[in-house]
Amino acid sequence: FFFFSSRRRHTRYIGDWSSDVCSSDLVGAYIPLGPEGMVNAGYMKLNNTSDTDITLHYITSPVYDAVQIHSTIQKNGVAKMVHAKNLVIPAKGSVALEPGGSHLMLMGPRRNIKEGDEILAIAFGDHEKRYMLKFLVVDPRKQSAQDTQHQHHNH
Repeated sequence: FFFFSSRRRHTRYIGDWSSDVCSSDLVGAYIPLGPEGMVNAGYMKLNNTSDTDITLHYITSPVYDAVQIHSTIQKNGVAKMVHAKNLVIPAKGSVALEPGGSHLMLMGPRRNIKEGDEILAIAFGDHEKRYMLKFLVVDPRKQSAQDTQHQHHNH
């Protein structure tokens, strides 16, 4: 399913990066369910508690033909998506991939994606380090309804 080189020590699982190289975690990784066969987006927050920046150069997934890191820029009052060369998680900092900002574009699904699926991806960093990402597919309509119910109960 995934190919890993014989240098197994280079594979890190985000959420359990308690390695000698870095300490980081992945928070709330999700993919909103979209129309079948269409491009999806991936969102998450990456925290880096190490003393060095973590640079992710590219991401692959067995479920998609291509995964790209995108950022959104404002130019003359118009939002435009651009393909980012890499994603830097600063030392002692975090990066949020969220709607309207930086995010992952997941293109060419190789199978039908459904609510509740867990989608795996591998992020490739400096010095051949690999990081496993796990996303949960959620139905945004149900999530909005749940958010509304939670807000209603907090009145």
